Amino acid sequence: MAKNTSLSPENLNPPAKKVGLADLVDIALRINPTTQSTWEQARASAADWASSRGQYYPTVSGDASGYGLGGDSSSAYYSTVSLSLSYLLFDFGGRAASVESARQALMAANWNHNQSIQDILRNVPQAYYTYIGNQAQVRASESDLEEALTSLKSTEQRKKAGVSTIADVLQARSRVDQVRLDLVSNKGAVKISRGNLATAVGWPANADFDVAEGPENLPLNAIAGNTQTLISLALRDRPDLSASRAAVRQSEAELEKAKSALWPRLVATGNGGWSHLDGNLDASDYLDSGGNISSSSMSFYGGLSLEIPLFEGFSLRNNIRAAESRLKAARADLRQKEESVISDVWSAFYNMQTAAQQVESSETLLTSSKESFRVSLARYRAGVADIVELLNAQSTLTSARTQRVQARTDLFISYAELLHAIGAELPVDGIKDMPMSQNKREVSANDR
Repeated sequence: MAKNTSLSPENLNPPAKKVGLADLVDIALRINPTTQSTWEQARASAADWASSRGQYYPTVSGDASGYGLGGDSSSAYYSTVSLSLSYLLFDFGGRAASVESARQALMAANWNHNQSIQDILRNVPQAYYTYIGNQAQVRASESDLEEALTSLKSTEQRKKAGVSTIADVLQARSRVDQVRLDLVSNKGAVKISRGNLATAVGWPANADFDVAEGPENLPLNAIAGNTQTLISLALRDRPDLSASRAAVRQSEAELEKAKSALWPRLVATGNGGWSHLDGNLDASDYLDSGGNISSSSMSFYGGLSLEIPLFEGFSLRNNIRAAESRLKAARADLRQKEESVISDVWSAFYNMQTAAQQVESSETLLTSSKESFRVSLARYRAGVADIVELLNAQSTLTSARTQRVQARTDLFISYAELLHAIGAELPVDGIKDMPMSQNKREVSANDR
């Protein structure tokens, strides 16, 4: 179970320099309130487990008291000191079951803390990739705007030359306005995703920070195994699944504890005490004369007691029924969690496979769309193509750029989701070891 370090101002405030994904994850693991909460819950469970083991030790209690007596001609002081001991010797496994229940609760809390760490390792990268993707979409929209303005300029020049109409100019101008509208929307998405990234880390949404550019490559070949292998890894490594297994074992221990309450308990008890009376009493009402009294005495006893539950309003039997039902519910939850884990891995794996193929297709579409726009613009300037052909080619290029950015963003997000689904940590360092095949081609600045 990883421990969160203490918070300090430098941890709570974003650094002045640009931060990469590894830095963001590291900061989130230290300051995110989710991991802090689960860490403290795990510490509380550890204390509960230690407390439950106290049942194996005897219980010793002490008592000290004093009384003063007084009257017209008498006074006295009476004091007592005593120690009591109670030691459970045998209870048919109830004590052991109680300790085991607390231990399994601790195990579940530890696994839940580990799961919160896994969630950070997914949520921060996904928010980071979304933010980087939205920035790339803004750059793509800026390129679209440049091309739309180029088309508008060509249309205006053809109108001045008398070979085009005002309708062509208006269509080209509408295209420029549409691209500008998309650019404004994409800039807003950058602001929103930036706030989401700050929240995922543990900063306020309005925190001032800057991030380094994202990686260009992913180690996709490292996840080349089949789904059965990945599912087996997930069933073995997922912390939330381990927490569910611990919950089942805790319920089993609670059932054993409830059953043991039906049986007798053997308890050793003991008591030792000392008493003292000191004073001057006028005992004329009781004796012939009064006098000074000073006396002390000690007493002790010890023994064994067998506590046999005979009747407690059917509560013990009902406690067993409740424990049995909770155990069945825990086992059903475990089965549901196992099916959910398998579904998570299955969906995440094929989402990533689909995203990788979409990146390949989007690269091809972008290349052909660029060439189509270049040819259409040249044909329009030469007067052998109309404005509709030019605007259609431009729209196709805009769509291709958007799809390329979205496909790459989806690939990075689905990669993080797959690693989360199988319970593996995200390798935020050195992730450019194995390049994607689609990244082998050089992309010019106009492809942004």
